[in-house]
Amino acid sequence: MASLWQKALMYLGLVDEDRVDQEPEQSAPARTRSSVKTVETQGTRERVAGRRVEPPPVSRRPQPQSSSRSTGAVRAVPTMEAQSDIIEPAHFDDAKVIADRLRDRVPVVLNMRDTDPEMVRRLVDFCTGLTYALDGSMRKIDEGVILVLPPRVSLGREEKRRLAELSLYALGDEQT
Repeated sequence: MASLWQKALMYLGLVDEDRVDQEPEQSAPARTRSSVKTVETQGTRERVAGRRVEPPPVSRRPQPQSSSRSTGAVRAVPTMEAQSDIIEPAHFDDAKVIADRLRDRVPVVLNMRDTDPEMVRRLVDFCTGLTYALDGSMRKIDEGVILVLPPRVSLGREEKRRLAELSLYALGDEQT
């Protein structure tokens, strides 16, 4: 009877069917480069060929000190506070600039107060798809102004104050 390997070769057309049938049933054992180890199981001795794969060494890097220790395997990814870029889009070509900034993990403030309503719709649709694809977020921060954030990035208090001074961020009920 042909081995699985021989059957696969025959199926792929790499070996003739007659050649597989002519091979003896008991072929010489294949030589392995790995060591042979004798294992005792229930009073019988068996020879096991194989090689031992050592697990990777566990690094003992110092863990960052935090007030709350997590015992689970999942740890929180810290959010980063960054300064945002302010873009006043005039053409749909500015969508590429928005995408490049988000890919570089830079928050983008879109000031679309003076932008054509049709262009606003197209840019909002583009940014919605972009934030979905990059796992970011998007929200309206003032009339005609949209904040587009990359994943795990937020605006700090100082950045919110700076945008409020430029009349681009309505602080509303938020504390400064």
